[in-house]
Amino acid sequence: MKTIKNYLYSGVLLVLGLFVSCEDIGFLDKTPYSTSSPENHYRTIAEFETALMGCYDAINMQDIPGRNVQMGTYMWGLQYMLSAGTDELVLNSTAPAFDRNAFGIASYGISTEPVSDFWLAYYAGIMRCNVLLDKAALFETTNEQEQASMIQMVAEARFLRAFFYYHLASLFGGVPMNTSSSPDPLAPRESLEVIYTEMIIPDLLFAEENLSPTPPLAGRADMWTAKGYLGVIYNYLAACKRYQAGEEFNFPLNSFQWVDADQMSEDAKEMLEEVVEDSPYRLIERYDYLFRETTKSYQQEECLFTAEYALVIGGDSYANIVYQFSPGGDVTRFGGSWAAHRPTVEFAYSYNRELDTRYAHNITGPYNNNSVLENIEGVDYYVPTVSTGPTFWNNSTGKYRHMAPSEKKIRVNASAISIPLLRYADVLLQYAEALYFTGDETSARGYLTQVRERIVADGHTADELDAVYRDNFIDELLDERSRELCYESKRRLDLFRFNRLNDAIMSLDPNAGAPNERVGDLHLNWKPYKIWIPIPLREIGLNPNLSKQQNPGY
Repeated sequence: MKTIKNYLYSGVLLVLGLFVSCEDIGFLDKTPYSTSSPENHYRTIAEFETALMGCYDAINMQDIPGRNVQMGTYMWGLQYMLSAGTDELVLNSTAPAFDRNAFGIASYGISTEPVSDFWLAYYAGIMRCNVLLDKAALFETTNEQEQASMIQMVAEARFLRAFFYYHLASLFGGVPMNTSSSPDPLAPRESLEVIYTEMIIPDLLFAEENLSPTPPLAGRADMWTAKGYLGVIYNYLAACKRYQAGEEFNFPLNSFQWVDADQMSEDAKEMLEEVVEDSPYRLIERYDYLFRETTKSYQQEECLFTAEYALVIGGDSYANIVYQFSPGGDVTRFGGSWAAHRPTVEFAYSYNRELDTRYAHNITGPYNNNSVLENIEGVDYYVPTVSTGPTFWNNSTGKYRHMAPSEKKIRVNASAISIPLLRYADVLLQYAEALYFTGDETSARGYLTQVRERIVADGHTADELDAVYRDNFIDELLDERSRELCYESKRRLDLFRFNRLNDAIMSLDPNAGAPNERVGDLHLNWKPYKIWIPIPLREIGLNPNLSKQQNPGY
């Protein structure tokens, strides 16, 4: 008999619902398999696999017992936190500013429900991971196949724990660090140095060393996923240190002064180079196939990780289309959204519309009575109206496209799109960043060009795009990341780590055109300390140690 205790780093409490695997495209069915206590589970490999699905579920889950938390996960609310209220997206003039839309005009505070939902959901995910890890340490395997399966699942659980902590640390800063299935309810916040050096990075290093090079099922993490996130986090930390992100507040818990920026850039270069040169992931030919409901097989060729939804009848707690970054319009007629957020005029102008086809996909008009159908791989989709330019009053976030309602086998307003969280284009841009900071700007610019080659308009070349964009590499990198990755939950963190979030928001022109109508509200609510979100009021009430460690300004 063997156990895998020696493979563990450790882990927090309670499996808040367990879920089973599903189809080959999108492994999460999310039909409850059992809600009995952890003590009655973890007796077989299959039960560990079921528990692991519960860990994945936390990424974009809708509920925990007694509370709906979709405003704090990648079901949709976390996407608002990470993209809206930046220089990329501002709240629509007709959208209410409460709760789910608070981030679109920076009107969030300690009582904002999505902030509390985010904390609850991702600590629930951490707890699920830690229960699995603690139980795995005691589980006796009977053969090499079981041993290999358990090591894989432990590596996945540790990857997911790092994923959850990375998100919490990126938005709150230092947070309580739970490392067992019996956490201290009065644990204080740990510094970012502790969170990264004792939890996030060790977990990811374990994952990249022990995960399979191919995922056990579509949507699960593999070795390349872990390597990609390591590269992303090394770049994040290096930039935060170089550009002194948040240091003006003199708040040691959230300081990056401990970071060796040059070493982090070297580490990022090494890790990302492996993904670029050796992984099976690639840029697919059609950009739009990354963001459609029924092109998941293409998406999987480029996406190293997604917030997964299985396109199956009845089983899934689907996101609602009306909340997505999709063209506006009637959801029952066209599959349209409420268009709660508008692309800012400044973001729209960052594209060269004549050369860059991403503009026409990412910034559209709404669906209307003139919208026609196009057939994508045998499935009908409505085509939104065309944006007439950056100042068009009815510009929509057109990125995510849903099949025509007549094609739906799930409920008509349900979105089965798997949201990209890390894709190969992002890896190429992250690799370019690491190359630049390790002294090779020429090669770095080459990877920007590579990303552009698939989206250049017919009859033109990527070299023409290169020629019309900015000379300063960091300016150009950040613009290119926004043009390529807009509405994919990257912009807030990109601006934060280069210490540009405040300047980017305040440089928006409220008089630039109709899409910027709520910029004045954004300016009114925005304060420099809001680069961090506040520790939620609920958590302060439960843990008095947190009340002594609130982020500055709140």
